[in-house]
Amino acid sequence: MAVQRLMKKKQFLPNFSCEFYCDEKGALAGLFWADEEMKLNYEVFGDVMSFDATFRTNRYDLVFVPFTGIDNHHHNVTFAGSLLASETAESYKWLLQSFLKAFGVAPKVVVTDQDAAMKIAIRDVFPDTRHRLCMWHIMIKVSEKVGTELSQDEVFKEDICDVVWTDALEPAQFETQWCDLMIKYNLTSNSWLSDMYNLRSDWIPAYYRHEHMSGLMRTTSRSESENHFFGQLTNTKLSLVEFLSHFDTAMESQRFKRSKRDHDTRYTQPRMKTNYELELEAAKIYTRGIFFDVQEEIRLACKNCMCRREEEVGDSIKFYILQVNLPGLHEVLFTPKDMVIKCSCNRYEQYGLLCRHAFCVLRLCGIKEFPKKICYGALDKRCCSKKDKSFEF
Repeated sequence: MAVQRLMKKKQFLPNFSCEFYCDEKGALAGLFWADEEMKLNYEVFGDVMSFDATFRTNRYDLVFVPFTGIDNHHHNVTFAGSLLASETAESYKWLLQSFLKAFGVAPKVVVTDQDAAMKIAIRDVFPDTRHRLCMWHIMIKVSEKVGTELSQDEVFKEDICDVVWTDALEPAQFETQWCDLMIKYNLTSNSWLSDMYNLRSDWIPAYYRHEHMSGLMRTTSRSESENHFFGQLTNTKLSLVEFLSHFDTAMESQRFKRSKRDHDTRYTQPRMKTNYELELEAAKIYTRGIFFDVQEEIRLACKNCMCRREEEVGDSIKFYILQVNLPGLHEVLFTPKDMVIKCSCNRYEQYGLLCRHAFCVLRLCGIKEFPKKICYGALDKRCCSKKDKSFEF
């Protein structure tokens, strides 16, 4: 009955996708669905996606696997729903093939836990997608792997977090600091840490610095939050038909909240924190949640950043920006003619948003409004409000 309901939607609703398969006994083994709005959201927000299979929510003990991304308010957005009877590599391959059939293109980055079956499926079905392992699931194991003494050592915890969680390190810098850390705490012979080091390109931020929008999602917490969201509206005694009705209710709730955030962006005015004209421009361009992030970067650009020196590089100017109380200089290359700006911190590449160092340079150069080339070349449309027609999805 549940499958029939979804297949009827596929027949009569534009751009609705549904796939299913049964096992050798005729029992439902897999079910996948996505509606038109999910597909539109994926087209805009599908750079980075996570999926998680820990949520059982019906009387048939099928595993619910939602595909989750991040929208232009920096909140969860659901791309698709699915149910699986087993968590094997073959089941996940079928699921990802169904996803690819519905959406036509794989995401740039997928975040999951260390499930071996998922890893195989992603490798085989999404060969060009970067598979990122959840940092939280790995780091939560550190305490049990390093022994009682170190697990209670707050200085050690700070030291390892400073090396692992930061976005500021290049791969070579991470490798040097990791090795120094292992020597400092006598962990060079720890086999688990050695294994995690060997997997470093799959979970350490240093190896994702140049991956577009990779900073948006470093853990599966989005999927776990999504599971909690759906869990409030479902229970393990539901039939599949009842579950699908509850899923639709959850989608209505998610979409209503997003519409409300759109409304707040259009019709409310945030308080400004600087006298820099770009802050007011940002309030007109960005959704409210993203604006507060950008506003903080602008505030810090005005308060904590200064130019130590600058030099001409062809048609561009290279600025060396110092951030107060932090070591080192950030290099910002700005081409006034084309209004292109790039910072060595790679914040745009990772988050789609300009950094404080770039805003400092724009302020020094007297830029008082967002030129279109900066908006499209240095900012990402996923962050923009629908107020300005030039940024509509």
